[in-house]
Amino acid sequence: MNTTKIQKSLFAAAVSLAAFAPLSHAAELTIEVSNISELKGQVMIALYANGETWLGKPAQGSGAAANADKVLVKFADVPAGTYAAAVFQDVNGNGKMDSNVMGIPTEPFGFSNNATGRFGPPKFDQAKFLMADTATSIKLDLN
Repeated sequence: MNTTKIQKSLFAAAVSLAAFAPLSHAAELTIEVSNISELKGQVMIALYANGETWLGKPAQGSGAAANADKVLVKFADVPAGTYAAAVFQDVNGNGKMDSNVMGIPTEPFGFSNNATGRFGPPKFDQAKFLMADTATSIKLDLN
């Protein structure tokens, strides 16, 4: 078989496989963050796609001004799947979640499902939620 026939065969196989591949849908995710007590700074949300990256490298991040006791943060084009969200209110505007010498956050924070950890943050499985292939909304509270 010459190189041209091999290339044509590989191309035909790739096209055939692509026809049977599941379609990946993406939709808008809206996260309502409540219990904002100080109306200043930014509400910052990180969206994680799996437990391996949980509280490390987020799949997406977004934020909104903390100018009401409840804010909506939207993520566009989120593929359907399982996710977990971590949020904090950057009250002083320094771009990070502040903590005391023991590592305990000094700024308001929260997680999807209002999950709580026992001596640290919750596990991904405690905070996970299902993102549908249509618009999805979740709610969480700041602590």
